[in-house]
Amino acid sequence: MNEKNRFKEAINEIPVPSKELDAILSDAFKKEKKQVKFSFKRMAKYIAAAGLISICTVSSAYVSPAFANFVTSIPIIGQAFDYFILQEDYYQAYEEISTDIGLVEKSNGIEIIIEKAFYDGNTVTLSYILRTEEDLGSFPTFKNLPTNVSGGGYEGEYVDGVGYVGMMRLSMRDKAQDKVNIDWNPQEIYSEDQTIAGDWHFEFSLNKLEGKHIAINERVSHQDGVSVELIDAVKTNVNLTINYIQDVEPSIHDRWDFVEAELSAIDNLGNKYKVPYNGGTGTKDGDSSEDITWNATIHGLDPEATSITFSPFAHVSNTSDNKRIDFDPITIELN
Repeated sequence: MNEKNRFKEAINEIPVPSKELDAILSDAFKKEKKQVKFSFKRMAKYIAAAGLISICTVSSAYVSPAFANFVTSIPIIGQAFDYFILQEDYYQAYEEISTDIGLVEKSNGIEIIIEKAFYDGNTVTLSYILRTEEDLGSFPTFKNLPTNVSGGGYEGEYVDGVGYVGMMRLSMRDKAQDKVNIDWNPQEIYSEDQTIAGDWHFEFSLNKLEGKHIAINERVSHQDGVSVELIDAVKTNVNLTINYIQDVEPSIHDRWDFVEAELSAIDNLGNKYKVPYNGGTGTKDGDSSEDITWNATIHGLDPEATSITFSPFAHVSNTSDNKRIDFDPITIELN
């Protein structure tokens, strides 16, 4: 950033041809060959998505601390998402449909970066990086999830040279709409025996991916007093998000304390899928404390598949015993 004056003057003078701007960026920041070179097109996407500058206000936005903080972090943007692509093939499909966010907040020595996100109409999925000079040990957790969500969770691990990389999934089932506003103030970070307070705050919006709504409303029951009902689903080019209910008769609590219904799936082409749930909430007006409405997503759905069969199952348990219950399969048409 020692050459910021020359960089600012150069931006004001050029008519924004991408090749020239790429060269100026590369020269101004003296990027090493091993670092990723960002084209003007991608750079502009990050800036627009983060709401930091527009082409019409480059010169004025450049001097803002937010923009300077953002630009200095560019070399590591994308590495968290790339990490998950290497771990799970289905994330490769999201590279083309995700929105580049590029928001950076630093507080109390810890930098949090939200890099990419997408919203499929039911779930917001975002990748983030947590960077700190201090070793936090196990994967850090947060005091708060973003507001205005029905539930969610996250996963990740430490990657050398990058930091703690995570993927967060947020259920919007109760607040589904064409555009969602994400407002996240983590407040505190927990790791092993540490609690680190900070002033991180993120706000951004995402438009819903185009998708097809599929009404299902099919129910399967078991003699043990547990039922599963598939309510509906939303299909996009790369995934299938489904809402389903576990309905538990109150008498089941005479023996079991907890019930957890899940799904497995296979399409008409023979592809098998995990169906990890994004979160659940107590069913309104439910008869049992274990009546729960779940939201789950199949990632990497084969675009050639025309139908998919769900096989519900549930685990009932108490402090000393557990049992698996299997239900009849339910097949739905995707086209």
